[in-house]
Amino acid sequence: MAPRNPQVVLFAFSAGPLRARAPQAPAPCRLQTIVRAQDPAWFDAWRTGSLRAIASQDLGADLALLDAADHAHLVACEPRGATDLSYLQTAWAVVRELADRGATVVLDAMAMTYTRTAALPEPGAALDISREVRVVYETDSTRSDRAHAIHTRGMRKFGAPDLVALVTDADIPLVAPAIRELAEQVARGTDLGTPMHAVEVAPGVRWVAVEDEHRLGELLQLGNEARVLVDGEGHDLAGFVARRNRS
Repeated sequence: MAPRNPQVVLFAFSAGPLRARAPQAPAPCRLQTIVRAQDPAWFDAWRTGSLRAIASQDLGADLALLDAADHAHLVACEPRGATDLSYLQTAWAVVRELADRGATVVLDAMAMTYTRTAALPEPGAALDISREVRVVYETDSTRSDRAHAIHTRGMRKFGAPDLVALVTDADIPLVAPAIRELAEQVARGTDLGTPMHAVEVAPGVRWVAVEDEHRLGELLQLGNEARVLVDGEGHDLAGFVARRNRS
């Protein structure tokens, strides 16, 4: 894997202080504890508004664990020139230690996923990219062309751009697996070619990942650079399945 500059931000929440002294965070990670009383508005922003909707979806009945929290333990890693994923494994190891001391919920701020610490993989488990990167299908009923964005969140943890495509509902069965597969490849070390990167989707189907010239990543508030999947002629993928069926 070519050297990359990833960024990992994990928040482990607990009700009350940890049961034992906080663990040491090995380099290149750092650990900081924020008590709600220091800044209630900042703290509560992680469980209100649109983030509450995500937390409710992810946690279900365990949303109460997040509501009960009044301590947030920040685990942040920003290695420079990383050539493997050891930094990410280190970050999750610190979170597991926090869980052993009483943390109940963890927020992966790059992927925007909430997880009960009781559901974290065991130490030594193989890194599961599908847990690290969220694929989101944004729907907007106000669009007359029925085009919506499907995109990843979390690729910044791998020092790589997030992936975006414009699609219709009919395109999802083809596009969603392709985005997941490409995200897995990039997370594990594949570098996206510039100005475009060819993606073999199926026999006779080749797409390319191109620069985000329309700033879709910014519109989607990804907080990261983005690459956009388009067809071989440079058109967005909205209606691709219908066009293919007509040809």
